[in-house]
Amino acid sequence: MVRTKQWLTLATVPNGGYVASVFLKVAERHLEKNNQPDTLTATWTYLSRAQVGHARLLVQESKIGRGTSVLHVSLHQNKLLDVAPWISPESKAEVVAYMTNGNIAQEQGVSLPTQWALSNHPPGADLEKVKKGEDPRWVRMHGRPIMKRIPMFGHLEYYQRKEGHVLPTTQDFWVRLAHPENMTPMHLGYIADALPPLMIESYRPNSKDDPIPPGGFPINKGFWYPTLSMSLDVKKRLPPQGTEWLRLRAVSRTIVNGRYDAEVLMFDQDGELLAISNHTAMALDFERNLGQRGRPKI
Repeated sequence: MVRTKQWLTLATVPNGGYVASVFLKVAERHLEKNNQPDTLTATWTYLSRAQVGHARLLVQESKIGRGTSVLHVSLHQNKLLDVAPWISPESKAEVVAYMTNGNIAQEQGVSLPTQWALSNHPPGADLEKVKKGEDPRWVRMHGRPIMKRIPMFGHLEYYQRKEGHVLPTTQDFWVRLAHPENMTPMHLGYIADALPPLMIESYRPNSKDDPIPPGGFPINKGFWYPTLSMSLDVKKRLPPQGTEWLRLRAVSRTIVNGRYDAEVLMFDQDGELLAISNHTAMALDFERNLGQRGRPKI
């Protein structure tokens, strides 16, 4: 059983990335006995809105193998039971995922130079200076309206290119946790979901005195950003102690009729690709997330 934390929510709905991180921890714990602690790939589908409070996760072993194993994991918050089997057969899942786990340290096979590189590569960073606000190339992001309105955005420190984003929908950040704790594999689900809404928010003025960006919307326009589906493809293992910093690149290709795509690339402190996450998400009027209407489907 898990309980969502209030500051990791958007109004009454737990952040989708936080939910994904819970799934990652469950898969790790479930497959410890198989020495397959690392989630290699995962795909989440958000069937309905979760709620703040108790939840139970049901793990079904779709395939158990020597190299990799596949789990089907579902999160339930309705018709829970106080005794085994803990979840009523009539309970409908809010979130489901297929997760493939293995052991990255034991992987063997062909490795080839792909010569892939980022376009508009971000400038280098002295992370100690970045932390102190002394690096001339990176500056901490403060004061965006979404950071005041949605508590989950206070859980991370965001540092963006001082010269500005390449495009409103091509954004680079260095991120670290706002409290003294390193990021671990469990955090990757949360980190993967921490940038997509910021691309929509780039079309909002920073203050009531600033002009509305081209094609944008007023400062007092409120949105809710439900994730319909999210995937995670992990390329390498984080060090055992975790990492203080990750560099992120987020890109969106289309934002049409309240639905948008997002790709988030995660790099470690050495610039190596750590993970790729792809999203299908929506930007809906914030009022749809407030009413006392049970768990309406997205």
